Formats: sequence, C-alpha cells, structure tokens
Amino acid sequence: MKDKIYFVYEVDLAKLKSYEKVLYKLLKFTKKYLNINKRLSFSLNYIKDEKSVYLNKTYRNKDYIGDVLSFPIDDEYNIYSQLKYKEIGDIFIAPHEAKRKSLKQKNSFKTEISWLFVHGLLHILGFDHQVNEEANVMFKLTDDILSKIKVNYSYN
Repeated sequence: MKDKIYFVYEVDLAKLKSYEKVLYKLLKFTKKYLNINKRLSFSLNYIKDEKSVYLNKTYRNKDYIGDVLSFPIDDEYNIYSQLKYKEIGDIFIAPHEAKRKSLKQKNSFKTEISWLFVHGLLHILGFDHQVNEEANVMFKLTDDILSKIKVNYSYN
C-alpha cells in the first residue's frame, strides 16, 4: 500500500484536482526530510469559507476564515499502530481564502496551496507554532520542503 491522501472537494475549482500529483510529491519529500518510513493516510478537504469559519470558531475559538486547519488523530490507545500504515488526521484548506492570500502575498495560487498543504501536514505530524521558537522551526521546515520542488514562498 502506498501513502494515501483522500481528497474531498466541497469547492468546485478546476485547478485543485490538477495539484494532486504535486501534493503527493510534497508528501514524499516531507516524509524523507523527517525520516518517516511508515505509510501515511489522511484527508485533504477543500472547503467553503463558511465551513472554515465554523470549524475555526468551534475548535479553536477563532472567528475568522482559517486558510488551513489541521486536526491530528489522537491515537491514545495505539489503535493505529497495529495497522500497516499510520492514519494521521485531516487537513482543511479554504481555497477562496488561499486565493485572496496568494494575491496579497504575490504568490501563485499553486504556490499558496502547496504552502498550506505542507503547513497542514506538519501540524498533523505533530509540529506547532504556538511560541516563536516552534514557529521558526516549522516555517523553516515548510520552506525547506517546498524548495525540493523549486517553490519559493513569499511572505510579503
């Protein structure tokens, strides 16, 4: 079994399906970079702005559109360790917000989706950025992984 990303499209943007191949590449580079050998499984959900606000408000107590939200699986009882793969959670990307952010940051839409994907993936793999030290590590990791496919993200 290979790694599995379950793509869920609640938003109809034709470009999004064309990015699946590059997102699998980014998953591969992320695993290599972090020395992860187990096969991974997770969902990537493209959602409407309204759903992003709802999820952000319900689970994070934040009242705005989250461009990317990540929910790692809490495997307290090691149920998933018995499988031949590791189920790691769910990533939610609001592509309309990503488009607005890409224009503001002067990045392509594909670059923005790639950055959000890696950022969300790192979250469900256990990384965070609640304090500056964690943020520096996580943003450097994101940039290093993106550089493997020649993507340079602009933080304007």
